[in-house]
Amino acid sequence: MIIKEPEALYTIRFNDCDPFGHLNNASYINYFMNAREDHLVQTYNLHLKDYAAKGLGWVVVQHQIAYLKPALVAEKIYIFSRVLEFSPHHIMVEMWMTDEQKKKIKSFLWSKFVHIDLKTGRKAEQDAGLMKLLSEVTVEHDAAETFEQRISTFVQSI
Repeated sequence: MIIKEPEALYTIRFNDCDPFGHLNNASYINYFMNAREDHLVQTYNLHLKDYAAKGLGWVVVQHQIAYLKPALVAEKIYIFSRVLEFSPHHIMVEMWMTDEQKKKIKSFLWSKFVHIDLKTGRKAEQDAGLMKLLSEVTVEHDAAETFEQRISTFVQSI
């Protein structure tokens, strides 16, 4: 069975925190992006460097993030990710961070990635193998739901 919501455990590092011991707002994005890359490798054996070697890659065109509870220095947290939608040119990924017990949501993120030709910087179509994988891992959701509605629905489900 294919995993649609990969997860991984991380530790909040001192150098990623503000003077109050909270994860710096900008660092949340780094944790999410690194986790997504880890999920791709560990769950789907998909390596971004292999695509880069072919002259292909993805760029972020949009992030929507909500900071719900602070992540603290030395705290263990889980980061989850899943594909909400895709087309031949883009992927929309939903990610969230929880406490170690997976009970409290600390942050929630939507990221939209566009597939590009690294030489030209223009949109490129995702290959058939990737499109097949995306069709297998995309989760069902209400496409009309706004980011704020999705957070509310999601928080209530945990």
